[in-house]
Amino acid sequence: MSASDATVALQGIDAASLTPDDIRAVLTAATHWYASAVEAAGQEFRPVDATISATEAVTLACALLRSQDLTPFDLALWFPRGERQ
Repeated sequence: MSASDATVALQGIDAASLTPDDIRAVLTAATHWYASAVEAAGQEFRPVDATISATEAVTLACALLRSQDLTPFDLALWFPRGERQ
């Protein structure tokens, strides 16, 4: 699936009509894909484009941390990992 295919597939979907389980399923799959792609590439790359605002990125980042019972301290331990590659 190309990026444009994914964009077309998601266009017209009203976020208000999605259940938390729907969103969780999409984000879970995307997270698995991203982590696998980073491992295969041997380096981090931008997971989103410039259409994502800083507020949107931080909102998701905080939710991801909370979902895994992680704290900002835990993030600080992992954060430099991508920079070394």
